[in-house]
Amino acid sequence: MHRAGTAAHHPTAPTHGLIVFAVRRIRADEGLRLRSIRLAALADAPGDATTTLARAEARSEDHWIEAAAANAFGGLQATFFAELADADGVVPDGEPVGLIGAYANETGIVNLVGLWSAPGHRDVGVASALLAAVAEWAVTIGADRLRMWVVERNEFAKAFYVNEGFEPTGATIPYELDPRLKQVAMVRPV
Repeated sequence: MHRAGTAAHHPTAPTHGLIVFAVRRIRADEGLRLRSIRLAALADAPGDATTTLARAEARSEDHWIEAAAANAFGGLQATFFAELADADGVVPDGEPVGLIGAYANETGIVNLVGLWSAPGHRDVGVASALLAAVAEWAVTIGADRLRMWVVERNEFAKAFYVNEGFEPTGATIPYELDPRLKQVAMVRPV
């Protein structure tokens, strides 16, 4: 459980005026929930993803069901939700307020994809908590680094990742949706 405005190693702060949320790995039966939150993320921030809302909407229910099942278990890929919680850490039913995906494809590296915090839940620790959850998972699979590809024009995202301990590597790739732009690699140890 995380209380926005407090560091994980500090004593629990009173919850008055704070947003309390929990981060967890998705469950295998949450394919349609994954679809809902991913579509919300793409609608909210369409210029920084490697797919479009239209492409994601066109994917079948089976795609989302299979994605949730694959991301719920194992060491190759994982997806995490951040959800609002009450002061006791109980998560009522409702849409997640944050999302991140991760996959391991090179020795020691876990790639991050789709980090998103819902409007009204930004700058309160949701994104940092999602990164921490992926880092914990990465350690369990023997990884030693996290990597995020950031669209070069997104100065806010680059500054956020630098603040989270990421450093640019100098590597770039074309941005799939507009190859005139580049994505820059940013890496941090776990």
